Amino acid sequence: MSNLAKRCIFAFTAMPIAVALLWYGDYTRWAFVLFLNAVAAYEWAKMVSAVYPEKARAISVFSIICVISLTLPWMGSYFNAHILPILTAVILLYIIAAFAYVDVKHLFPWLVLQIAGPLYIGLWGGMCLELFEPGQGLWECSKFLVVMTTLWGCDSAAYFAGRFLGKRKFSPQISPKKTWEGAIGGTLFAIFWFWIWTRTGFGITVFDVPLWVAVVLAFVIAVAGQLGDLLISALKRWSGIKDAGEIFPGHGGVLDRADSFYLATPIATILLSYFQH
Repeated sequence: MSNLAKRCIFAFTAMPIAVALLWYGDYTRWAFVLFLNAVAAYEWAKMVSAVYPEKARAISVFSIICVISLTLPWMGSYFNAHILPILTAVILLYIIAAFAYVDVKHLFPWLVLQIAGPLYIGLWGGMCLELFEPGQGLWECSKFLVVMTTLWGCDSAAYFAGRFLGKRKFSPQISPKKTWEGAIGGTLFAIFWFWIWTRTGFGITVFDVPLWVAVVLAFVIAVAGQLGDLLISALKRWSGIKDAGEIFPGHGGVLDRADSFYLATPIATILLSYFQH
């Protein structure tokens, strides 16, 4: 079976499941995000362990636990009130693990890179839960869905713009196929798509913001998404791993498909909160 066939079969199978989980209610949405973050944590730890392999299996499991722990504060006020003790415990446990198992020559790079996973994926990426409204239905997920489709649309538009118009390389050492023309094309599409869902557009009003705010938000989301893509690409190149994972047949892992998500979505959440309140 070709890779394209695998991609299509998986997409048609997984999309209804994802939509059902988002539609059903708060707990299934939380479970969906926690699952993705847990897999992303494993992939991050695996890539770092490819260069610094000390206790790789144990650290991968530990990283999953830490990411879930740092995602929990975004699920409700009870966990949010305990965010500082959780964060302190995670940092201290990583330092203890580093002193106990890592060679001193690798200690500081290992510690910084390993602890960056839970902080980036859990504490930072978990902020996407703020985009959900309580209750059942897709409307309660509309902000999350618009931000996600903006990122997907930006990525697709950047690919086609770069393929047909691309001449100037964007970051050849990290991603040789990315071009400035592709980045601009993706950003313009993101602005158009995001504008559709604001009160100044012609679609359903998901974001009650004026035109200039919609343009600023979409621009920042698009830029952050493309930088997030490059960030994970750089980590993969540094570790010598082509794909972060294999959980999605034909698509790779969570960090292969959601690389733009983890940097851009929290920024979108912060900016939306600022402009709307």
